[in-house]
Amino acid sequence: MAASHWYDRATDSLIEHELLPEFPAVMVVGPRGSGKSSSMIRFADTILDLSKPGPRAAVDDDPDGALAAAPGVVLIDEWQESEEILGAIKRAIDSDFSQKPGRFIITGSVRASQQGKTWAGTGRFIRVRMYGLTQAELNRDPSYNPIDSFFSDEPPQFAYSGLGRADYLDRIVAGRFPAVIGRDESSRARWFKSYVDQLIERDAPLIASRNPQPAKLRSVLESCVARTGQELNKSAAAEDAQVNASTANSYLELLEGLSIITLVPAWHQKRLKRINRSPKVHVTDSGMAAQLLGLDAASLGRAHMLVGQFFESFVAAELVSHLETASKPTELFHLRHKDGREVDLLLERRGQVVGLEVKSGTKATAEDARGLLWLRDKLGDGFQFGAVLYSGEIPFKLDDRVWALPISSLWQRPSSP
Repeated sequence: MAASHWYDRATDSLIEHELLPEFPAVMVVGPRGSGKSSSMIRFADTILDLSKPGPRAAVDDDPDGALAAAPGVVLIDEWQESEEILGAIKRAIDSDFSQKPGRFIITGSVRASQQGKTWAGTGRFIRVRMYGLTQAELNRDPSYNPIDSFFSDEPPQFAYSGLGRADYLDRIVAGRFPAVIGRDESSRARWFKSYVDQLIERDAPLIASRNPQPAKLRSVLESCVARTGQELNKSAAAEDAQVNASTANSYLELLEGLSIITLVPAWHQKRLKRINRSPKVHVTDSGMAAQLLGLDAASLGRAHMLVGQFFESFVAAELVSHLETASKPTELFHLRHKDGREVDLLLERRGQVVGLEVKSGTKATAEDARGLLWLRDKLGDGFQFGAVLYSGEIPFKLDDRVWALPISSLWQRPSSP
């Protein structure tokens, strides 16, 4: 049976204490089922759930009137179900010369860029992305942000971990959607199958400019799953799905718009030449990815090629979620030099760089850190910190500013000095 516990989210604090007191409208986007509506309901005085026929009909008939009649803080849920609602919110904000903060919260399962003809939020909406539960949120510590720890002035004393490789595999296949937490393997598989079916058959056609072919779209998704953690190869995705390059590209954009995949761009700097420019593709929920490939924790652990990809995507998904609530603007990249040197994940903040390598094994050596050491020597003082994240239990120093850290450092607070 699934756990019915409520999880506080890091984005809740951001929205309640920083955004709603300052801005008239906050838009929360992310994959369906990630908990957006459940989290935002507690801030709302009025709820307009546009997935329901009654509220949707009222908004379609008179969107301006529906908003004017809604008192207090108004939550507009599943905004993409009504093409007129964003324009009405724009007009309501523009007509309020006082620019009263905290008037609207807008939630939906797609990014606004997927519905360009309805987009009216430039300069009016503050957009926040909410993905599935982070491991810190599952640990009841939503305020911990590992990105801020990595960029701290003094290297923190990262804690020992009580987790082993099998524990990480269990977390990877469990996924991050609140509805699957605590479910057994059988019911989790049923939930994910239903989720993917709805994604392909209903959500995607709702926002696509042309109705996608369900079987072809599913094939592109499965291609992304099989290639998660690798550089994006649009030609390979097209070949896997037996569609032309243009169709494959539109399907990839669709999946990204639904927040099912995320594309991590390549990092480059003038002082570093011959850097590959292709983004990496990561599936944002490793549990869904495992189910699509028919993998449980044991079989994933035996899949020598895939297990490394899944570990990297698991870490990437954690970091993508934490970017939204980091104390300072931070961007996520990957790096691959044409001579073969690479860094799996690279964080950049105000000219300082943190490099991360992800290993599924229980041992970490200086050889695993060779890309980090190369990058450190190239960047000098611009290199803040580097870490090989691995499945072992002990944090230890590999070289100057380069450490081996348990993957649990992403959610386990550093020890006190």
